[in-house]
Amino acid sequence: MAGKVNSWLSNSVARNFRLPQKGIFGWFVSKYFVQRNKFLEENAVRLCDIKPDHNVLEIGFGPGLGLQSAYNIVKNGKGKVYGIDTSFYMLETASKKLDKAIKEQKVLLFHGSATHIPLNTDSIHRVFHTNCYYFWPSMRSVMREIYRVMKPGGIMVTTLNIDKLRLAQQRGFMKHGHPDPVKYMVCLENYGFENVHLEYLKDPATGKEFQAIFSEVVEKPAHDSAMLSDDEDDEIEKEVHTLLKDKSEYAQFSHQSKPNEPDRQKQSTA
Repeated sequence: MAGKVNSWLSNSVARNFRLPQKGIFGWFVSKYFVQRNKFLEENAVRLCDIKPDHNVLEIGFGPGLGLQSAYNIVKNGKGKVYGIDTSFYMLETASKKLDKAIKEQKVLLFHGSATHIPLNTDSIHRVFHTNCYYFWPSMRSVMREIYRVMKPGGIMVTTLNIDKLRLAQQRGFMKHGHPDPVKYMVCLENYGFENVHLEYLKDPATGKEFQAIFSEVVEKPAHDSAMLSDDEDDEIEKEVHTLLKDKSEYAQFSHQSKPNEPDRQKQSTA
């Protein structure tokens, strides 16, 4: 009986990690995001090097912590902050938090999947997301959409905590997600992003450790048709799947990639 209850609790939390909904578990996940993700959201914004005139996009904005940080930068400039999330509950929560900014039309929020971003091509200077890519329904489609809306010279930053992700997997909270950072980085490179790399960093305010994955759109081909065809995409995904099919790949990456303390300090101050 206890095993069934634990399984039910684990499944309920896992579903709400992927898609927070109104209810006790959605409330719990929302509070978890606020308490555990705040420093990741703020560092994602900081590392994006956002300027007041930049147009900024957050994918999977949750309760709106990152949106608020980005808004604080662009509110006195010409820039705007956009957000897209699949959860109506998170849309409602973030809209209340950012009511003033939304009324000023400095923040615009969309409900939907990042596979179809309702923004113009070459309109976004900076993109960021935190604990998000694990739940994308199609890595290919989302990559293409992000690439499409980003301006040449644009930067994308994703922040995460590999140790916390491993713990969440052990507890069964990531049943509906695929947090492997290696696959994510390989896909970035395959779908047009450049200068893809991961850094081990520390939060300047608290000293908490985290990881950040950086990527850029340096320049774009003259026509979208120069991007990979669907058949080529399928072949790439098959190759990536074959490369990472060993279930221990994620843990192996975490241990092998983690630098010694002196190296980590060096990267943190770079």
